[in-house]
This record gives sequence, structure tokens and C-alpha cells, in this order.
Amino acid sequence: MKLIDKIKVNKEKIFTSSGENVKVDSIMIDDNNDIQSYFYKLDSLHEMRSVSKVLIALAYGIAIDRKMLVNGKPLTINTLVYPVIKNLTTIKKENVDKIKNWKIKTLLTYSSGYDTQMFSERFIKDINEKDYVNYVLNYDLIYQPGEKYVYNNAELFILSIFFQEAFKINIKDFIVNEIFNPLGITKFVWNNYSIYCPGGTGLYLTHADLLKIGELILHKGNYKGRQLISQKFIEDMCSIQISTPYAIKKERVLPKIGVGYVMHISRDGYVYKDGTNGQYLIINFSKNLLITILSSEKEMSYVSEILRGII
Repeated sequence: MKLIDKIKVNKEKIFTSSGENVKVDSIMIDDNNDIQSYFYKLDSLHEMRSVSKVLIALAYGIAIDRKMLVNGKPLTINTLVYPVIKNLTTIKKENVDKIKNWKIKTLLTYSSGYDTQMFSERFIKDINEKDYVNYVLNYDLIYQPGEKYVYNNAELFILSIFFQEAFKINIKDFIVNEIFNPLGITKFVWNNYSIYCPGGTGLYLTHADLLKIGELILHKGNYKGRQLISQKFIEDMCSIQISTPYAIKKERVLPKIGVGYVMHISRDGYVYKDGTNGQYLIINFSKNLLITILSSEKEMSYVSEILRGII
């Protein structure tokens, strides 16, 4: 039985707390070069939610590979963020001392010092988009930079701000030029927060195009013979940069044991990025396996249950 068929059987057995079958919209898989799909809706635009973050990491991989200049010096994973963003708003002193130690790596590993997710939809709905920069830079920073992983959308927005201020191009436009165009992705929506790309959310793609992005990562930066991003960056992106024993939920199909650059590192060689309502991009390099799932399930923890006992 093909992997997709096993997942389809499992899916019909998974019910949420309300007693309804889990709302999975579509599944696409590359199982060792065998493309398999199962659609519940047409392959129309679907919200990616936090899976959007993957593209920000990939854009930084390209910029680092190309040694794009920041204040006259090549961008690296350890480039300091503060010199580029320091004049965008008045930053309170207790934050300045920590933000001065933010590196690109700090932001890519969700370890800037926030102690909670404070930049998702429900927290910013009453804040004017023009005030988002001030909000994220002046929100209390509890931990020292690099000290602790705390999942957040704020870091990806800050990376978007940094990119635009450093290189004078909206990171979304850079992604279109350097990733979407080579992959043949033309149908998408990604609206700005004021003048900046949201970074960690807001992207709508077709499922077929999400699969292409997954293929780019699975093949370590290579897409149909063209190396768009260095193999080293993809390997670092998908390797533990910070261990997260405090984030492990052993009962989950994909427990988080660490974080790479945006990607979460799980058991048995699985790495993944997930998003609200059950969006998943899951990779296992040793198995040459890519699984992508798009859902509209508010109880998103049930979505990964369709993979239990299969992966």
C-alpha cells in the first residue's frame, strides 16, 4: 500500500474533541521520487500560516551565500541586527542592551528574549500596522539573546524589516525573484504589514507550489539541477541549533527536540515546519521523503495524528 493510502485510512479514523473528522484539505507527498496526492479541495490558494517562515529562512540563505553587503560587510549568520534597525523607532534602554546582541541566527532560532508568542493575529488585531515596528522592538525581553527558544512570529517580522532596510528590497520581492520565479511559482498572495512583508505569516500558495518549496529543501537547495541555495545552509537550517527539552511533548507524533533555522527538529531524522490550523511541511532526508499537508482544523494537534504509526 502506498504511503498516501495509509494516511487516507488513518485520516478517516481521527476525530477532534467535537467528534468531527479532522479537517484536512489536501495532502501531497514525494516518497522517494514518487509524487502522491489526495485532495479534498481544488488546488486553489490556501493560507500557509507559519509555514511562510520557511521562505524567510531560505531568502537569508541565498543572501548569505551571495555575501550581500550590510554596512560594507558580507552578511553572515552572525551579522548583528541592531546597527540596521536602531533608528526605526525609539527603543527603551532595557531592550537596547539586549537587541545590540541580536544576530541573524538569534532571530532564525526564535531566541531573541521574548517569553511568549505576542505577534500572532489575536495579539495585534487592535494595533495599527504602522506601529508594529515599535511594538516588537519595545515588547519586554525577558531572556538574554540566544538563551532560550520561545516560538514567536516577531522574529520573522524583524528579519523582514532588517532585510528591507539593509538591502533596500522588500524580502517578498527578493523571494519572488530568487525562489518563486526559478520554481515557476506565479500564483500567490502575500500582503505587507504597512511597508514590510509580515515574514512569518500571511502567505497564500497553491499546494502544488508548496510541494516545490519542500522539494527545494529536500534536495538541499537544488531544484531540477539548479543550486539555488547552498547545501550547507540547508543542512544547518535543518539541524539542531538550540536543543529544546522544555518544548518536547512526547505524546505528539512529531515532538520538538530542537530548532534549526525556523525548522523544528524531531525524532528519527524528521524535520518540519507547521502552521496554525494544521499546515505541515515535513522532511526526512535519509528516507528521501517529503510530506505536505494543508488543513483548516482549529484543533491542529489532531492533524499530525493522521501520520501516527506511519512515519
